Amino acid sequence: MGCVRYFIAFFDDLATSYGLRLICPDRPGIGLSDDVKSDDQEVLKWPDVISELCDILDIPKFFIMAHSAGAPYALACAMRIPHKLQGTIYLVCPWVSTTVANNFKWLRFVPTPVMKFTNSAGISIQQIMHGRQPYSTKPSSHRTSGALAAQMSSFEKKQQLGLAILKASFAENLSGANNDLIMCFERRRTFGFSYTDVDHPVHVFHGTKDDRIPVSAVKWMEDNMPDCRLTLVEGGKHSLFLRAEVVDTIFKSIAAQLHVKDKCRLCMIPTKCWLMEEVENERKERELQIQRKVEASFAKLSRSQSIQTVDQNNNNNNAINNQRSSADRVPQTSDKLLSIYTYF
Repeated sequence: MGCVRYFIAFFDDLATSYGLRLICPDRPGIGLSDDVKSDDQEVLKWPDVISELCDILDIPKFFIMAHSAGAPYALACAMRIPHKLQGTIYLVCPWVSTTVANNFKWLRFVPTPVMKFTNSAGISIQQIMHGRQPYSTKPSSHRTSGALAAQMSSFEKKQQLGLAILKASFAENLSGANNDLIMCFERRRTFGFSYTDVDHPVHVFHGTKDDRIPVSAVKWMEDNMPDCRLTLVEGGKHSLFLRAEVVDTIFKSIAAQLHVKDKCRLCMIPTKCWLMEEVENERKERELQIQRKVEASFAKLSRSQSIQTVDQNNNNNNAINNQRSSADRVPQTSDKLLSIYTYF
């Protein structure tokens, strides 16, 4: 829910190595983007912003990668401007409606002002905790000592960079994050569409240890969306979009979809182009996905027909039993009437 333009620092070099250009716009009320009243913020209006931005930048078509609360906005683009999407939409730990995910339902009963205040306070506390100096480091040496920086491991440097980006992303504006929170829980309005309405190809990456979006929710997406593929990352958490291997897989897939054999320098030499291999792998994976969905549909249909057959047999048996019972009762009634008639 923070601004995304800072996170380009993690991905820029990797994107460049694949010949890709990253554009990370901040949604209204996030980062340096202008505020928008929560009543005026609709998920289906976001595609118009993206379309106008790409027209200004002279970008006719593009790919979309989104994380968490960005998922509804990304899928809205598939609903409103599918002609501008180049290929697959990539979602990392996507938000799924609470009516489907069956999580955080209790928040529907929390008053909106309380939710906004709690969200803002939580972010502020998080900033304070992340911004404080470690107890083992002298204040004078924190962030300014060249010797300390030289001694830091690569992991520590990346961790500090991540925390600095996190602080910066929330420091500029909070209204958009609050609006996104309200949007996620559909407090004032729904997304304006259902995920099941999206027939554009979607590839979901999700961690098995995600503590915000349950695995069952993304499996629901795979089972119910027309063209959705799911990749589960063992041990991955909600910050999965910061894992290099996940982003590398996405960028490689995008590069493969953009690959044009006649214009590829690697394809002009005897050695096999690795992008061609990726294209072939993508094709095989999609065929397997379609096959699995078809088999699942047939299995579901067979189960449904079996249940109907059993129900029909039960109904027929019940009808026969009812007829027998009626037949058994008729003579008894006639005998009684005959006895009464004879008596009189």
